[in-house]
Parts: sequence; C-alpha cells; structure tokens
Amino acid sequence: MESTYDGTEGGFGTLLVTRVAPQGWKRLRDVRLAALAESPEMFGSSLAREQGFDEAEWRRRAARPATFLARRDGLDVGIAGAYELDGDWHLAGMWIAPSVRGTGVVEALVDACESVAREAGATTVALGVMEDNPRGRHAYLRLGYRLTGEREHVRDGRDELQMVKALISSAQP
Repeated sequence: MESTYDGTEGGFGTLLVTRVAPQGWKRLRDVRLAALAESPEMFGSSLAREQGFDEAEWRRRAARPATFLARRDGLDVGIAGAYELDGDWHLAGMWIAPSVRGTGVVEALVDACESVAREAGATTVALGVMEDNPRGRHAYLRLGYRLTGEREHVRDGRDELQMVKALISSAQP
C-alpha cells in the first residue's frame, strides 16, 4: 500500500506525493521509464537497461526506504528518492515531467525526501545535479542547497555538481 505523504492544492490542480511501497512497483516503473525516455542524459542508467528489469527488480526498487511519486490530476508527473549511505543522507533520481515543471512539484518532492532524512536524525542532505542542468541547479539553490565546490566526473564526460543543505529540525522554531 502506498502511503500519502502530502497533498496540496494550488493554481495548477491537486498535487499528491506518495511514498512508494512494493505494491506500487508498476507506477514506479512507468514513471522511471518516462524519466529515462525524456531526460536520458540526467541519469546514471539507460532506458534500454531498465526496460529489461523484471517485476522482481521493480518490486525490490519499490521496497527501498524512501521513493516518492508526485501525481497531479490523476497523472504521475514526478519522482525522487532519499537514501542513507555511510551515515549521510542523499536526494537522488529527481525528475519532473516537462508539462509541470515550475508548478511546485520539485518543492513537494524535495520536502518529502528531506522529511525522511530529518526523521532519521540527519542534519544535512546532499545531492548531485548535472552541470548542464541549470534549471535543476537553480531550483535546488532556491530551496536552500548550496554548491560544495566538489564535482564528480561521470562516465559520459560530464560533471555532476555536488550540493548540500543543512536541515532544520521540526522541533526548532
């Protein structure tokens, strides 16, 4: 069963962000494949590779601790996840459908991911954004992330810029 994280209303229709559970593997698969088809250069995988995944692999991915899907007016329009690695929390796999970019979807997905990290006791969240993705970089800057000055060279010859954000505990004013 998918659990609702947040629902908001705005001038762009109802936005619902849900945390994916293993039973939601088909939705996860469909959104991830749409992301890879639309923006293949933004991910460390390929559409052909992930089209070959079987149901068991998609269920395994859906069982990860925190993957979120954004749905607006009955259509899945975004995806993002948060994970912990060696004590550090990371936001990864962000994609927003072109038709809803700039309508608050990125904010809702980032908020959902940050909440999971915060609830786990994290004080920071890190992410990487492709250097040739100025729109994504500006969105993260607007949401309080800062460039660390570090970059990771990815296999296709481009650089992924590293960003970090200090989390404020919900117990703090």
